[in-house]
Amino acid sequence: MIYMTLRNYALTLISLSFSLILEGQIREITFGEIPEEDLVMTEYAEDQSADAVILENHARVSMRAGEKILVITDRHIRIKIINTDGLDYANVEIPFGSDEKVLRIKAASYNMEDGNRVTGVVDRKSIYYEESNRYRNTVRFSVPNVRAGSVIEYKYTIESPDIFTLYTLEFQHEIPVRRCGFRVEFPGYFEYKLVPGGDLRKVRFNRTESFVNFGRSSVKGYVGHWQAYNMPAYREEPFSTGSEDYYARIGFELAKIEIPGYYFEEVSPTYPKLSKKLLDRTDFGLYLKSNSSVRKKVGELKAEGGSETDLLRRIYTFVSEYMMWNGYEDYTSSAAMKKIYRDARGNAADINLMLVSMLRLAGIQADPLILSTRDHGLLNTHFAIIQRFNYVAACVIADGERYIVDATDPLRPFNMLPFRCLNGQGWIVTGSGGSWVDLRSNEQNSETMRFAFDLSEEGALKGTASNSYESYDAWAVRKICKLEGEEAYTDMMRSVNNSWRIDALELDNLGKLEKPVLESISLTVPDAAETGEGIMYLNPVVCDRDGSNEFYADERLSPVDIGCSSFKKYSCEITIPEGWTVAELPQSVNLSMAGGGGQFKYNIRSEGRKIILDTEINLTAVTFPPERYSDLRNFRSNIIRKQSEVIILKKEI
Repeated sequence: MIYMTLRNYALTLISLSFSLILEGQIREITFGEIPEEDLVMTEYAEDQSADAVILENHARVSMRAGEKILVITDRHIRIKIINTDGLDYANVEIPFGSDEKVLRIKAASYNMEDGNRVTGVVDRKSIYYEESNRYRNTVRFSVPNVRAGSVIEYKYTIESPDIFTLYTLEFQHEIPVRRCGFRVEFPGYFEYKLVPGGDLRKVRFNRTESFVNFGRSSVKGYVGHWQAYNMPAYREEPFSTGSEDYYARIGFELAKIEIPGYYFEEVSPTYPKLSKKLLDRTDFGLYLKSNSSVRKKVGELKAEGGSETDLLRRIYTFVSEYMMWNGYEDYTSSAAMKKIYRDARGNAADINLMLVSMLRLAGIQADPLILSTRDHGLLNTHFAIIQRFNYVAACVIADGERYIVDATDPLRPFNMLPFRCLNGQGWIVTGSGGSWVDLRSNEQNSETMRFAFDLSEEGALKGTASNSYESYDAWAVRKICKLEGEEAYTDMMRSVNNSWRIDALELDNLGKLEKPVLESISLTVPDAAETGEGIMYLNPVVCDRDGSNEFYADERLSPVDIGCSSFKKYSCEITIPEGWTVAELPQSVNLSMAGGGGQFKYNIRSEGRKIILDTEINLTAVTFPPERYSDLRNFRSNIIRKQSEVIILKKEI
């Protein structure tokens, strides 16, 4: 992300090689006046694969002064439904803050029938207001009479007291946008940092200084115009963080309020100032201190003795097992700790701030760690915007070791973050200011699989598997078994490995969170080898071999972020039938990814009647920028190609 003030935005755009085309007023559109060419359109020329296209996407932001200052945002959206796959765009959702109002909603559909225009208007009684959580609400409605070929449009106004962030407009969406217009005006008493994101090279900008209405006065202010044409659809790519990191968009952050001779304030906080504000809040810093309800329990757990790490484990285990996470991600508590503790249920902040408080009572150094989850987007470490945070964990020092701890799930060991939290860096909130820390402890995708088979002359493999799952792979096994039962896990394994016939499956260490889950399977692979007259073709890789490359696209726009390192080891020992010999084995290889970060080993040999295969896939790099995408794609393709190679066996004459 790049931050800048509106005063120097134009110059900065030039330095960044953005397209700067000065234009006048944004062309207004009138509700209900749909050009005939839009009604008869059957495909969007700029993207013929599009199911729908946003024809017009407009926002106008201004300020109104009265008893309090309000930000007024007028929105007007028009969408063409190209085919039946685009019908979902007629189901409209408008998110807004709990302290905001959505007013003057108007929506309709337009169709051509027998050469005439037919309009379907949304009934106000069919507009629903829902409370999503204590911060966000949602307006929902469905536009009637929509089918392939329809044009829908809707407009509304948001009244907001939030002068700190104004409004963020996304020029890019999951479907293409033909035209987008954004006008923002505010009095010169305010100075804002611009928060652009994504690829803005197709966005045109013009800024003017003029008089704007503010209260009963007309005062000197700033008017910014942004326009974009034919913005391509944003295609969500696998292994990415939140799409907000990559959509082309413009947002704002208040930097300064200055009324000459009357008032001056630097508004945008630094991160240390942000820490101070959070520690003064009743739902954050003061929540940590209101710990009388947990004091007795901490004393009981501390009395059991042991090291600081032992005590950390016990407190973590108690909190994660006693408290039930309600599924809400948050960085502030929803109620007083006494009530949360009594109800044994809360959001992520209720639970993890309680964990911090209990650890402090036990004499262990612990501080809140605020962060943004993967689907919420990355943080900018230079500018403190509180809205960019949506989660809090605990940063703990025990016996000289640092751990990042989250107690929302009792099936994870204390030193493993949920995958959703592996997103760059988080900010440790302390009384002295704070600091940044990488969001990782010992997380890894890790599995080891060992097979021992006897091969029959009919081409069937019969034997055993001894598998070991660690970190997130172990958590996944525990989660399925906890929610569905071990029998359901066995059924899942049969479904995933549909070429297997599983006779028995046993799991060990399910309750020992810091140990790997051990899996023992008795199985048969009936048609493992392709047989002919005196010959067999056998692939010794009997699992995790679907032949597809998840990096299928020719190019990549966003970085690949796999979250954590990955290690997979596969070993297989096959005893071939008497009277058969190995005619041909695949070549052993040792491949390294171009540019580093990944290694693949494939070692195969025969010893008498035994064939022994050992493979390892070790991905140590976590993030790959777009320019390294081809390295990763080729690496994955080489693995798939190698794992598809077969052993050729011949019957002795």
